[in-house]
Amino acid sequence: MRKVFSLLALGLLSVWSSSAWAGNDTALAPPGDAKPAPDAAPAAGAPADATTPAPAAATAPDKDSGMVADAEAGGSPVELPGKTYMFVGARYRAIILPKFMMNLFGDGGKTVLVNGFGPEFAFRKNAFEYNLSIWYAGYGMDDTPFKSKTDGVNAWELVSSHLKSIFITSDFLWSQDFSPEFALNYGMGGGFGIIFGDLNRIQAKPGSAAADGNTGAGFVRCTGPGDTAYCDNSNNHYANYTEPSWANGGSKPILFPWFVLQTGLRYKPHKNFAARLDAGFGTSGFFLGLGLDYGL
Repeated sequence: MRKVFSLLALGLLSVWSSSAWAGNDTALAPPGDAKPAPDAAPAAGAPADATTPAPAAATAPDKDSGMVADAEAGGSPVELPGKTYMFVGARYRAIILPKFMMNLFGDGGKTVLVNGFGPEFAFRKNAFEYNLSIWYAGYGMDDTPFKSKTDGVNAWELVSSHLKSIFITSDFLWSQDFSPEFALNYGMGGGFGIIFGDLNRIQAKPGSAAADGNTGAGFVRCTGPGDTAYCDNSNNHYANYTEPSWANGGSKPILFPWFVLQTGLRYKPHKNFAARLDAGFGTSGFFLGLGLDYGL
């Protein structure tokens, strides 16, 4: 801007000087010989038209335009603010049901590993995503001693599970991005499981003198009522007795809640692929998970 004003000032000064010299020449010339003053020549370096604006300086590309260019380039993993991204894929869950959680309800039990897997559908926008999934989990367990905390030593039973569940859940995850490829996920999940399969309960007795009446270790199945003092007529839990569901007055659940707090890592090397490593704790115990998704 200073240069424009300087050039304009030079141009004005040049015009004024030429006019002044022309006026002096006219005053000194004899009458009748006066000649019209020549048009003033523009000063050297002055613009032809002082009112013509100087060309605008080129502006550097801003950060947002660079981000858009990156997102539109081939398989870039960059995700634009305000845009929704959809994914479809599969998940795996390794659920660890620890013994101490079983001991909240009774004595005995053991730590159980449950495998779960199924499809998932993800919707992501502005570093937040929710993952909908329908997945299967098998709660299998071999004969394990178990009894109520308030029952005596004669009440030990061997419990085996062939329970299964179809879970319908949704994960709600926020992301802290380290780069377009890597992010830390954190959030929660909720849903419920539809329970089916058999839960067997068989009265138990000490298998040897080394059997532990405090933990149930070393107990074996009773063959029938009257087998020993441990095998009485208080119930008919013999042979392959199957526990009824809630609907039939038993203790086998029909529905099971799924509520978890979770975190993990997200890796997206390409716009059409994202992977997650999940970990959390909730109503079914601890879990580790893996998700592999294709971007639509």
